[in-house]
Amino acid sequence: MKTAFLMAAIATVSSGFLRTASANAAQFRANFLVGIVSGDFLVGDTFTGQITYDDDLLSGTGLELIDPDSGLLSLTFNYIAADLGTPVTYTENDDDINSGFPLVIFQDGALVGLDYSVAIAPSLSFQFREEPLGSGEFGFFTDNFSTFELNTGTVVFAEPPAVPEPAALAGLVAIAGLALRRRH
Repeated sequence: MKTAFLMAAIATVSSGFLRTASANAAQFRANFLVGIVSGDFLVGDTFTGQITYDDDLLSGTGLELIDPDSGLLSLTFNYIAADLGTPVTYTENDDDINSGFPLVIFQDGALVGLDYSVAIAPSLSFQFREEPLGSGEFGFFTDNFSTFELNTGTVVFAEPPAVPEPAALAGLVAIAGLALRRRH
C-alpha cells in the first residue's frame, strides 16, 4: 500500500515538474496522421508525421504561421518513394518552395494545418492543402498537380505535448531516486 502511494506521489510530482520545465522550454512536438481515403492505390493506408516547433513567436490569438526561419524546428513525414512502394521519410528540407515553406498554421493557438509540398519524381508530387484553412486535405498527384490526382486523404493533428528539457529529466530521476531510497 505504501509503495503504491509513493509511486503515485512520484508520478504526480514528476508530471507537474515536467509541465513547469517544458513550459519554459516552449518547444512542442505534434504528431499527425494522413489517411488515404480515395484514389488508385493505398486507399485505407495511414501514414505518419511529426512537427517540432518553438512557440516563442506565437501569441495564441488569431491566424499565425511559422516556418523554418521562425519557429519550425523540424518536420518529418513517412510516406512512399516514386516507385510507390518503398517507405521514405521526407523532411522540411524536401519542400518544393524555397521561400518560407513549409508553413505550420495555427488558429487561436491551436495547430490546424500544414502547407507542405514535395516532388518525389519529376511528375509526381504530394501536397498538404489548406484551402480553405484547416481543411486538412492531402493529395498525391502526377503532372505537377494539373492533370491527374492519384490519391486524396485527410490530415489529423494530435494535441502536442511539450518536449521536456534534459534538466527536467534529470530532476525526475533525482526525485525518483530519493523516493526509492526513503522506501528502503
